[in-house]
Amino acid sequence: MPCIPLQGDIIYGPVLSRRLGRSLGINLMPIDYKLCSFDCIYCQYGCTDILTKEPPLSELPYLDDVCRAVAKALRKPRSIDFLTFSGNGESTLHPHFLEIVQAIKALRDELRPDVKLALLSNASIIHNAEIQTALEIIDAPMLKLDAGEEQTFNAINRPVSGIQFAEIVKGLKTNSPLMLQTMFIDGVISNICGEAFQAWINLVGELQPSLIQIYSTERPTAEAEVKGVDPKKLQQIAEEIKQIGISVEVFFRKQ
Repeated sequence: MPCIPLQGDIIYGPVLSRRLGRSLGINLMPIDYKLCSFDCIYCQYGCTDILTKEPPLSELPYLDDVCRAVAKALRKPRSIDFLTFSGNGESTLHPHFLEIVQAIKALRDELRPDVKLALLSNASIIHNAEIQTALEIIDAPMLKLDAGEEQTFNAINRPVSGIQFAEIVKGLKTNSPLMLQTMFIDGVISNICGEAFQAWINLVGELQPSLIQIYSTERPTAEAEVKGVDPKKLQQIAEEIKQIGISVEVFFRKQ
């Protein structure tokens, strides 16, 4: 069972996002189960039901259906800051992801040119040429980096077989400007201290993103032993990031 309910349609929200304001979600994954290339121990949707990087198109929404749903949503008179590719898994796994992004951009330009496009991605296949092209179209492609080396990456993100941490890093290096997002967690597995944190800060320094957004879990997680990180610690981490000359935004729920 998921920690929170899965999104039940192509479009969901708008939701009030800590990072994106009023965000209208676009779910390119199935509506009745979670399909992803990662099985992150902190995921708010629970454990991944289908762990893959090559989902069958028959299980996913078609281009025309996505366009109809987005057009209908954009024609409603309501405030929206972002159209965000997110939902019940990893959006970039959709075999027609580039075509969908191109079509949604055209709809956005026609119906709501003030709205920006965002992507929340685990970066598992960003070395793919079509995904790279899609990222150039999206205003705010936010790419996950929870670890600085393979051992912590495997422990936290639990990728499907065939995904290599080195390939993800290689893909991140080709993106400019690069926007990163990092979930910090503690507990049996932690990325906030010791060698795991030092490897992460070293890699971030090497990548030199234009912006990194850091946060911790505030909802139930896929694995019960995951512990959230308090705002004070997140602020300390932010100060270390600033010391290497990188812009950082910290997000946490105000008490």
